[in-house]
Amino acid sequence: MYTKVFEVRVAAPVEKVWEFHSSAASLEKLAMPSQKVHISGGNRRVEEGAEHVLRFRQFGFSMTWVARISQVTPPFGFTDQAKKSPFSFWRHRHDFIPDGDGTLIRDIVVYEMPFGKLGRAIHKYVVEKKIQEMFDYRHQATKVALEA
Repeated sequence: MYTKVFEVRVAAPVEKVWEFHSSAASLEKLAMPSQKVHISGGNRRVEEGAEHVLRFRQFGFSMTWVARISQVTPPFGFTDQAKKSPFSFWRHRHDFIPDGDGTLIRDIVVYEMPFGKLGRAIHKYVVEKKIQEMFDYRHQATKVALEA
């Protein structure tokens, strides 16, 4: 299992950060353009027990990701856990922490690669870098959306 923590401070109150993240539709704004994320069906709100179905492209392949929402504590965060994804396990905790006149966004991701040794090699040479790029992009897009 791998655990990664990503943080960014935005000059926006926690309520505004929650409002932005409390809809699955924001995922389309936060996805890297090369991923072309589309939400299909399901409940698009961030509510206890909601399931979000995402379709996207990665490495030239079309993929489906189904995430279940839990531990919803407005306006301070929520967790999404993959029921279906390219990973053996994926849990992503979103924390929104008031910080003066802004908010610290902390993303804690715990995941496991499939395919044993091959999966660990793919992680080392491809996936780890891709996850870092994804969160760098997400945090920059969040800043642009909330600080405009």
